[in-house]
Amino acid sequence: MKKFAFLLILISGVSFAQDLQQHIAALKKELKSKPNVERTTQIYSDLTWDYMDVSLDSAIVYGEKALALAHKTKKHQLISQCYSNLGGVYLRKENFIKSEENYKKAIQIRTLNKDFEGVAKVKINIGNVLASKQDYVPATKYFIEAIQYFEGKNDTIVSLTKGNLGLIFFEMKNFPKAIKYLEESTDFLKKNNMQQGLCHTYLSLGDVYLDKKDTLKALNSYQISLENCKSCKDNLGISTLNQRIGAVHSAKGKSENAKKYYQISEKLLKELNSEIEQTNVMLSKSEDFIQQKKYREAYEMLLKVKKIHKEYDSDRYLLETYKKLTLVCLYQEMKDSSAYYFNKYTNLKDEKLKASVLEQTAELETKYQTAEKEKQLLQKEAETKKKTTTIIILSLLIFFLAIVGFLIYRQQRLKNVQQKQEFELQSAIVQIENQNKLQEQRLAISRDLHDNIGAQLTFIISSVENLKFGFPAMETSVKNHLTKISDFTKTTIVELRDTIWAMNANEFTFDDLSSRIYNFIEKAQSAKENTTFKFTVDDRLKNYQFSSLEGVNLYRTIQEAVNNAIKYADATEISVQVEPSRNGISIIITDNGKGFEVHAIEVGNGIVNMQKRIEEIGGIFKIQSELTKGTRVAITLNKES
Repeated sequence: MKKFAFLLILISGVSFAQDLQQHIAALKKELKSKPNVERTTQIYSDLTWDYMDVSLDSAIVYGEKALALAHKTKKHQLISQCYSNLGGVYLRKENFIKSEENYKKAIQIRTLNKDFEGVAKVKINIGNVLASKQDYVPATKYFIEAIQYFEGKNDTIVSLTKGNLGLIFFEMKNFPKAIKYLEESTDFLKKNNMQQGLCHTYLSLGDVYLDKKDTLKALNSYQISLENCKSCKDNLGISTLNQRIGAVHSAKGKSENAKKYYQISEKLLKELNSEIEQTNVMLSKSEDFIQQKKYREAYEMLLKVKKIHKEYDSDRYLLETYKKLTLVCLYQEMKDSSAYYFNKYTNLKDEKLKASVLEQTAELETKYQTAEKEKQLLQKEAETKKKTTTIIILSLLIFFLAIVGFLIYRQQRLKNVQQKQEFELQSAIVQIENQNKLQEQRLAISRDLHDNIGAQLTFIISSVENLKFGFPAMETSVKNHLTKISDFTKTTIVELRDTIWAMNANEFTFDDLSSRIYNFIEKAQSAKENTTFKFTVDDRLKNYQFSSLEGVNLYRTIQEAVNNAIKYADATEISVQVEPSRNGISIIITDNGKGFEVHAIEVGNGIVNMQKRIEEIGGIFKIQSELTKGTRVAITLNKES
């Protein structure tokens, strides 16, 4: 979830071109000279703005001091300015309730004193609060009213407010209009070298391009924004940009690069002492953990984020946090927790949707009631205007019903989307449960094979050996036959263990498969001491993964090929070489035995079975052999690693 930088209109008039620390030091030095109450109030007010980019807690302390002294001066302009300052600080801390309370007090004072320019400025900042709360309709209304007032009077404020309008259109996914307003704002700011504004508008442009999946333009905009933020020493902006750039690197799988940017962002936010801002970095880091499948770390970080946003009543970010917690719990098979957070997510989303619809409907109802009163007045003035008035009222009524119908339709559409997401989530949960049941069945079968069939085969071997030693005078042919039975049973036990090994896992890495093949080759080496065996696996394939079926079929095929070389080829050298190919892996088994004419003989069951096993897992099996030149078996498994 991104934190969008809506631009505050600075009523205090402090110049940000100065070095911030120098300005703070100068103001504190002036305080020591004990100026009068009015000047002291103004100094505290200026310090409030300066500390907004240094420490939000310190900004609040100075803001409260300024307000207390302003009331003693009884100067309305100074009092309203102090309320506006506090509104700006609380907006930065995302305490929207206190921010809106302070701005409304400021606008009330300015309205009573007919300070219309001041009213228009505060309207922009209230619009910022509403936009941050996702109340876009009233926010847009405030911005447009401010633009209309300042048009031709103050092009700078018009430009900054257009940037805020661009952000609202971005939030509503209207990218063309978002880019239009942001670029208009940027062009003006560039002409006038207003680095503070450029710091924020380029950040917003980067966010728009990132949502459009144009990462090159996004990173370019972020870099320009970062340069301007550094020039005007906007630490909050610098922190936000490092977080954004880190998120882009994380999405590209460059976790180490992302980590560096997140560390810079966290360091700056700790200096600002903004707990709510730090959670935005934590949300980005949790997404990085999820991509790395570090679900436990992501889960613990999201719990901290949830606690902070609940304290600040920040529903916008709680929605994103609940959504991530739902998925992380699902990945960890915490089904009850996943369902709990999914319910939290859907309930909060429904509450916000209902509140928005009710607010907009109430506004339209007020307009309708006003129109009714106008109708009554027109009827008293002149009977001749009755027809026209009726038409106007009917038009307003139809408009009202159309808007209400549209809101209901939109609510239903959002509910359908929510139900679809809920269905997909429930399907995923069912799939996980089915996989768990299948795994339990496989484990039960493997235990039965090991405990029952394995024990019975061991009993057969023991019985055969007892017969041989119990009857020493037994005929040689009978003893040989019993020995064959014993050897066959031992071989069957080995194959049974291989089967159990395959059943006890959903998938294998090549390391698992390699260790099995090494064991087999060691046994073959002990049986054929004059034969040299060579088995090599490319290091790049150590983490290559197979399903249990693929692992067993590859193992059996390699085993059959090596056995054939031992039994029939009279080979002195047998090689098994495993390398990566373009789309998967390549396994080559070669020997220097006597070979055979592939097309001149009838293919036996062994070769047919090898071919079927490889084709069953989507691979390609080829065998080449010539008399006196040995045999080459090639297996290709086309599967992305």
